[in-house]
Amino acid sequence: MTQHSWPLAAWGGWAALIAALLLAYGLAAWRGRWPKWRAAVFGLGCLLTLVSAWGLHNPLASMTSYTIALMSMGQIVSPLLLLGIPPAVRARWHAPPHAWWSLWLLDAWVAAAVFVIVTLGINLPGVFNTALANALFSGPIGLLLLISGLMFWAQLLAGSTSLPARWIAGVYGWLGSLPMMIIAAVWVWSAQVLYTPYLDVLCLWNLSPLDDQHYAGLVMFAAGLPLQLRAAWLLIMPEGSTSAAPSP
Repeated sequence: MTQHSWPLAAWGGWAALIAALLLAYGLAAWRGRWPKWRAAVFGLGCLLTLVSAWGLHNPLASMTSYTIALMSMGQIVSPLLLLGIPPAVRARWHAPPHAWWSLWLLDAWVAAAVFVIVTLGINLPGVFNTALANALFSGPIGLLLLISGLMFWAQLLAGSTSLPARWIAGVYGWLGSLPMMIIAAVWVWSAQVLYTPYLDVLCLWNLSPLDDQHYAGLVMFAAGLPLQLRAAWLLIMPEGSTSAAPSP
């Protein structure tokens, strides 16, 4: 339980994932003549995935930097990757030959359950402490956040959503964000350090462990704002169609 950074194999795994994503996306974008701005957005998402992975490789450096990496993976990278794909293409995910996986991964209630369980589960002291004490656990946790973020954000975007109306998608997004906001509030207002590995570690910016935890809570609040704003947008926009979300 003393490994505080990733071995070369872990970095290779993340690099291979990004390379595969870029290759598959490049072929699809070239064949479909997708807009260049979508390719730029997708490329930015891939770049931020690697940046976030770097932030995960040494979680004991700072709880704040670790939280930035985790939240970026789930709440920034996820929508960017999805926005890089045109809504019409996302809509085809619900039909064969994709139905075998979209039946579950694009089901709104499965997505909500996975998103909430992952959000709550990885922040439990036992799980979080394990990830901090051994950085190898932070890689799978980051991947889980990415997948759960993709599943949940897909329900708030045109094409990939399976929700029938905008206001339902808005309530869905707002309710789904509540556990994350509650955890952030606990981190900000707690009078004690909740994750014991930080008690004996000097933060990267010479913050006390408690101050570091408070800043991490603020980071979580800030990273949750795009989800809150998207939910608000869906609630206030008029019903233009049966789709839960307008383009993009």
